[in-house]
Amino acid sequence: MSKRLVTEAGTFALMAAVPLFVGGNAYGMGLLTLVTIYAIALIGLDVTVGYLGQINLGQAAFMALGAYASGLAVTGLGWSMAPALLAAVLVGLIAGAFLALPALRLEGPQFALATLSFASLVVILLNELESVTNGAQGLSLVRPLLFGLKLTPAGFYWTCLGLLALLWMGMRNLLSSHWGRSFEALRDSPIATDAVGVSVYGRKVAAFALGSSLGALAGGLYAFDFQYLQPDGFRYDQMVILLLGVVLGGRKSLWGAFLGAVLIVLLPNLLSSRPVFEAIAAIGFLASLVAAGRRWREEGGLPFQAIAPVVATGLMVLGGFLVQSLEDWRKAVFALILFAVVVGLPEGVMGYVGRTLVRLFGGRRRPLPPPAALDAVLPFQENHGAVPLAVSGLSCRFGGLIALAGLDLEVRSGEIHGLIGPNGSGKSTAINVISGLYPAASGVVRLDGRVLPGGSLTRAARAGIARTFQNLQLFLELTALENIMVALRHVYRLPLPLIMAGLGRREEATARSEALALLTLVGLGDYAGVKAADLPYGTQRFLEIARALACRPRLLILDEPAAGLSSPDIKVLIGIMERIRERRIPVILIEHHMDIVAELCDRVTVLDGGKVIATGTPAEIQNHPDVIRAYLGTIAGERAGGSETGAQPC
Repeated sequence: MSKRLVTEAGTFALMAAVPLFVGGNAYGMGLLTLVTIYAIALIGLDVTVGYLGQINLGQAAFMALGAYASGLAVTGLGWSMAPALLAAVLVGLIAGAFLALPALRLEGPQFALATLSFASLVVILLNELESVTNGAQGLSLVRPLLFGLKLTPAGFYWTCLGLLALLWMGMRNLLSSHWGRSFEALRDSPIATDAVGVSVYGRKVAAFALGSSLGALAGGLYAFDFQYLQPDGFRYDQMVILLLGVVLGGRKSLWGAFLGAVLIVLLPNLLSSRPVFEAIAAIGFLASLVAAGRRWREEGGLPFQAIAPVVATGLMVLGGFLVQSLEDWRKAVFALILFAVVVGLPEGVMGYVGRTLVRLFGGRRRPLPPPAALDAVLPFQENHGAVPLAVSGLSCRFGGLIALAGLDLEVRSGEIHGLIGPNGSGKSTAINVISGLYPAASGVVRLDGRVLPGGSLTRAARAGIARTFQNLQLFLELTALENIMVALRHVYRLPLPLIMAGLGRREEATARSEALALLTLVGLGDYAGVKAADLPYGTQRFLEIARALACRPRLLILDEPAAGLSSPDIKVLIGIMERIRERRIPVILIEHHMDIVAELCDRVTVLDGGKVIATGTPAEIQNHPDVIRAYLGTIAGERAGGSETGAQPC
């Protein structure tokens, strides 16, 4: 058993034993129960805030929907606890998907405002629907039976703790699977996530709906804990408290959500005891001063990230002396704490603790399996003489600008087909239309004889087109191995419930072996555990190629892979391209290094002004008068006033 499992099992066992010692303390049992409920809500909220990188102010509304769904199921329909909680989860799931479909087309502040508007609307509806919810007068209920048993406060706490433990294991399995990696990938680079066949929009909607359902489950438990509901209990304060819990505890961490739950449950007690508040504010002020002093010594100045926590905690210390009633200023206190943490400790308490432990003791890396056989990971394509890609009459316009006009292009099986031309000639537009990034104004793209749907990177990738980008699009917070694993769609077959149940380990092992085989193909086997952000530039270029190969492409598009590479790295790139050619994978290569084009390409198509001006072998292209004229403005013979000299277009 791993240390992680021992730690988690020990923590839950210790929490389960607490009622045996304080079971007679109703107030203490209430706090413990509330910690488990908030932990469930924060785990759901962290999916959106931590993994998707979106500020979600709607989790309090989903708690409200779950609370009222459970409460009404009990009071109106006479249901027991289990089906009432299931109803809360379904209401949260449906409402979350309903909100996510339009809202997740927005980013940043616009998304936050959309969730805030939804939260306000939910509270208004709960207040106005008096015939159903009893409005502002509140809804009273009696805690229902659970499988025929009447639960004591300790029994209800154990029920909440058991649900938290089950969700903990399920979310840990989910977030360590390809689902969790895709959540992180789409936050780092949505365009690259779509380009490997993982739908950004679909995953965002699924993640948001999942997190919302957990919020609704927490709301159902909240209703059975307090046994009285009022819409005003889910307003601004609750929104801020939940967001504060995720940020303060630490994003992308189950332990962070748990710690955040403990902290936000203790906040009311913190504000009700002036000496405790003053002591904690003073400790925070001193800690921020020490951190600012260290930044001053290391950097010779004080950035905003160092000054802001000092000011925020200083105001809290000052307020402790000047304000008579801290309860009246709770919103201001919450705002100051949130501001200080977001600016000064963006990774949260658990993120800071984890980073410190790694710095002191080093990180523990999972041992790598042996790489899979390359023939199984990237099979040879044996369709000799076929034409995998056929493009006819392809055009693209941007307003009144015609970027591509009637492109006809064929890429044969196993060939490396160069696509060159002066800057602005339409090369990037051509591959962006072929790969689905841009919609075509007219024309047809056929892959293996099938017409490809236009305007969708995801559909084109699933049809068999893989690509790299002129500007690197890596998942920087993932390791090199994990970057490849995101693209191995063919490995993952299990449905989501089985993955959460922990049955996806065999798929994970297979994916790790296949990813390592592809890293070895491009010479990056020794970098498997290194974050993509920490790799040298040339190595990042090779990683992007390996990730594209993980899609098992029927057509590989490489957009200026040698851009910015040193001479030794260019030699490595040529070797990688030769190994790709050996597997007879057809390639479209955009490149400005004409020596690479001449050495690697079987045929070359030249564009100028969005039109094809020449197609042929590299030798034919180098001496083609229209190509020379496009690059140099005139042909060699015209410049010399006599015979041509065969000038090359570079």
